[in-house]
Amino acid sequence: MPSRPKTLEPELFAPLHVAVVDSPIGKLWVESDGALITRLSFDALHVRQAKLPAMLEDAQKQLDAYFERRRRTFELPVQRLGTRFQKMVLEMLDGIPYGTATSYQALADRIGGKAIARTVGNACGRNPIPIIVPCHRVISTDGLLTGYVGGIWRKKWLLEHEGVLAKELFDEA
Repeated sequence: MPSRPKTLEPELFAPLHVAVVDSPIGKLWVESDGALITRLSFDALHVRQAKLPAMLEDAQKQLDAYFERRRRTFELPVQRLGTRFQKMVLEMLDGIPYGTATSYQALADRIGGKAIARTVGNACGRNPIPIIVPCHRVISTDGLLTGYVGGIWRKKWLLEHEGVLAKELFDEA
């Protein structure tokens, strides 16, 4: 019986490509399907032993430049999953400029309708691509730092890094 020719079919459940970025706030795992950034994680992801797609190499360079204060925005293709409302919030996050912050309530007011600050906060909390889609730039109306997927200390560090918050007087250098 002749063997069938091998065809290149997509591996439906193959691990995605993952790049590891060393940063001042710990290692970051950036995941891609080869076309889009699908996730940025503060927790280790399975690293596929294969050549990284050029887009992931670019993501590494852009994140390095961000942490070195040479980049303020990201120009990367990102996957946007979620409900229509969640996608709307993620798109609004992209519009918050580097060095500024807004409140959950201000975003809810811009959305209008039945949007409330808590639902905006939930959508931010489900952001699979923190830093690149800057949910760290959203704070409570009274200025308190509330939930962040990477921990409040990382949110604080990112806001200090961008100049939104003043560095603490007695921080260790």
